[in-house]
Amino acid sequence: MKLALKKSLTEQWQADKLRQEQISALAHDLKTPLTIIRGDTELLYDTDLTIEQQECADYITDSYTQMQVYVKTLIDLSTASTGYQLNKEIFNLPDYLKQVKVSIDALCRTKEIHLRMSTSDIPMQLTADKVLLGRAIQNVVNNALDYSPQDGTLHIDVCGKDDFVEISVTDEGGGFSNEALQHAQEQFFMDDQSRNSKLHFGMGLYIAKSIMEQHNGELILENSKSTGGAKVILKIPF
Repeated sequence: MKLALKKSLTEQWQADKLRQEQISALAHDLKTPLTIIRGDTELLYDTDLTIEQQECADYITDSYTQMQVYVKTLIDLSTASTGYQLNKEIFNLPDYLKQVKVSIDALCRTKEIHLRMSTSDIPMQLTADKVLLGRAIQNVVNNALDYSPQDGTLHIDVCGKDDFVEISVTDEGGGFSNEALQHAQEQFFMDDQSRNSKLHFGMGLYIAKSIMEQHNGELILENSKSTGGAKVILKIPF
């Protein structure tokens, strides 16, 4: 029975791996015709178009943009499921957080949301994949901003604790539903009170979780007692 179970699990793992590879290959193959469509549409804009032709060109451009989102989601899904290629390096954490703050602050301003960011007891250096870490933070921040009230405040607190760096992102929205607290880190989770933007397809927190786990860290979801909103903690060892 043990051998049969092992064989079944191995076959299932191989089937899942093949499926993810096929999805990734398909997504990459779609990028070529989409690039051609975009280039041809840009050429159309350089010609004299009637009002009707202009509307058609605009529709093609909008559809191309939407297809890009779909393709990116397919690639993210396959990559997060099979594991990212980590390029770890040792870098100055305070300097890195300053860059992160500039990027997040610009994003907050476009949505008329204030940013409050603090650091405490953080190490001078951190070993991680800077690009993937930034992406995980960005996904969590985007998710928080989607449900932050206008003129509200996004709270980001970074601290060193028990050999881990904890990056807490807290908003002032309605918080996670009970179901979301249990399942929001899963692929495509979007319940009636979902905090995931429809543009994210329920992938943002799933991708952030995958990146944290590959760094031997974790993603923690809870509701904040101080703001009443959601709190997401990215926990990564240093």
